[in-house]
Amino acid sequence: MKRRATQRHKSDARDMGLFSKFTKKGASEDAPAKETTTTTTAPVATEQPTAPQAAASADEIEYVQSTWQLIFPFSGPNKLSAEELNAKKTAVGVLLFREIFSLAPEALQLFSFKNVEDLYESPMLKAHGKAVVGAVDAAVHLLDDVSKLIPILEEIGQFHNRKKIVAAHYDVVGQAVVNVIGSALNGLSEEQTNAWVKVYSTIKSVMLAAGE
Repeated sequence: MKRRATQRHKSDARDMGLFSKFTKKGASEDAPAKETTTTTTAPVATEQPTAPQAAASADEIEYVQSTWQLIFPFSGPNKLSAEELNAKKTAVGVLLFREIFSLAPEALQLFSFKNVEDLYESPMLKAHGKAVVGAVDAAVHLLDDVSKLIPILEEIGQFHNRKKIVAAHYDVVGQAVVNVIGSALNGLSEEQTNAWVKVYSTIKSVMLAAGE
C-alpha cells in the first residue's frame, strides 16, 4: 500500500503544471484551528541555496508534514476518503489562486481562464488549482525520501525552465502557499512558518538548478 501511495504522489508531482502559464512576477474552511499561534507569515526567500546544503532539518520537515496533516489528514480517525481528498484539494487550490492573484493581479492575464465570468467557479481554474495542491501534497509526503523527490523536482524544474520561469515566479507561488496554509490553520507559529519557508526555498532551489 505504501508503494502505491508513493506512486500516486510521484504522479501528482509530475502533473503539477504549477507555473506552466505563469510568466509574471508574482483555507480550507474545515481545517482545525491551533490554540496558540503567530499569524505573521514570512516572505519566501529569494536566494537560491544549493539543495544538499540547504536541506531542511528533521524538525523542519516535521513542522511541515504535521501542519499539512491538519489540512489533509492522511491517517488517523480524521483520514479523508479519496473523494473528500479530491474535493479538498480543489477547494484549497481555488484559495491558492485567489492568493496568487491577490499578490500579483497581473498574473491572471497569463491564464487561459482569464476571461471567464465566474473565475473561481471555472472548471479550468479548479482543475489547475487541484493539480498544484496535489503537487504540494506529493512533495510533502516525499520529504522523507529525497532520493525519490529530487528527480521529480528536477523534471519539473526543467519543464518550467522551458516555459521561461524564473526565481521571482516561484517566490509568488511560495508566498501564496505559506499564506493559505496559515489562513487555513488560523495562523502559523514562527517555527512552522520558518519551516515552510525553508522547505519551499530548498525545493525551489532544486527546480531552478535543474533548469540551468
